[in-house]
Amino acid sequence: MKTKTKIFIGSGAGLLIVVLVLVNLKRSSSSEIKVEAEKIKRTDVVSIVTANGKVKPKTDVKISAHISAQIIELPVEEGDRVRRGQLLVGLDPGRYRALSEQVKAQLKLEKANREQAEQNFNRIKQLFEKNLASQEQYDQSQTQLSVVSARYEAAQHSVEQAEDDLAKTRIVSPIDGIVSELRAEKGETVIPGTMNNPGTVIMTVSDLSSIEVEVDVDETDVALVKIDQPTEISVDAFKDTTFKGRVVEVGSSALAPGTGLGQNQVTNFRVKILLLDKVAGIKPGMTATADITTAERKNVLAVPIQAVVLRDSSELVKTKGKSKDSGAFASTPDTTTYRGAHKKKKELEGVFVIRDGKAVFAPVRVGVADQQNIEVLSGLKEGDMVITGSYKTLRTLENEAKVKVGEKGKKES
Repeated sequence: MKTKTKIFIGSGAGLLIVVLVLVNLKRSSSSEIKVEAEKIKRTDVVSIVTANGKVKPKTDVKISAHISAQIIELPVEEGDRVRRGQLLVGLDPGRYRALSEQVKAQLKLEKANREQAEQNFNRIKQLFEKNLASQEQYDQSQTQLSVVSARYEAAQHSVEQAEDDLAKTRIVSPIDGIVSELRAEKGETVIPGTMNNPGTVIMTVSDLSSIEVEVDVDETDVALVKIDQPTEISVDAFKDTTFKGRVVEVGSSALAPGTGLGQNQVTNFRVKILLLDKVAGIKPGMTATADITTAERKNVLAVPIQAVVLRDSSELVKTKGKSKDSGAFASTPDTTTYRGAHKKKKELEGVFVIRDGKAVFAPVRVGVADQQNIEVLSGLKEGDMVITGSYKTLRTLENEAKVKVGEKGKKES
């Protein structure tokens, strides 16, 4: 009987041990955080700034009147191709022709008066030299000559002004181009611009041999945009087609609120892009989108952008000594990159690397970023398994926490 009792007690103890082991394994398994991860690899990273804007000719001339008159000739229509010197607008010359004739007649009169005053002055001068005329007579004749000479010069200027106004009744094209916009009609009266009145714009002549796209770039991106950077342009009117361009001008001052090409009231800077491809049928005012390549890195180490997180260095120090073989944080203080060092000196930028089943924080120095990936300059090596998600997990993940990669979240190069 004693022997049976011992066997029963021994069997019960063994079963208890098995149960405890299973419980501990289950508890250990449940304490692991499920994450998404992938091995760091080499790839190309292209940084792009995207902005919206409008198509515009490089040369765009607004044709306005310099005098007030009625349009009596309008030999061109919108869309017509014109040559430099070709008549665009004919204004009623009647009033200006009459004024020209009037001032020319006045000039003749003043010329005759001046000649008479010169003869009188010369005669008095000869008599004065022979003591046959008084000083007063000499001074009067000299003054009279100066007065009529001034009137003659004023009449000359009046003739020049009148002839210039008469010439302005015929407006010709200053460039070779296309009438891209026609705002006036025959019979309308046009007026010149003044300080408080912009005047009448009759038409716009555009040189479409050279096309630009003007886009508004946000202040957070404009520092990356430089002259001669390559650009891909999409025009809404030409679906599924992109055109080559390059940056030719970057605005040095912000656009005034409400003057941007978009609807959002944000601080933007105007950037001009020269369209390098010839596009048949393109018209000024068409909506376009520009993808400006601001930087490009070939075959570099990169991680998904969401994998890069910020952590408080004081919190990392607490877990630094827990694992003798991790050492990821211990060797990095001198190479750590501080983002916004003047504001957040205690925050480190880095990624979580899986080592021996744990999430080990590794500070990194990053470079160029595109829509998906960001270049890693230091802090990682090719083949490191980097935690990439989920976003919620990365927000709260602690250094050296136990992790487990889900089947769907594991990616290998």
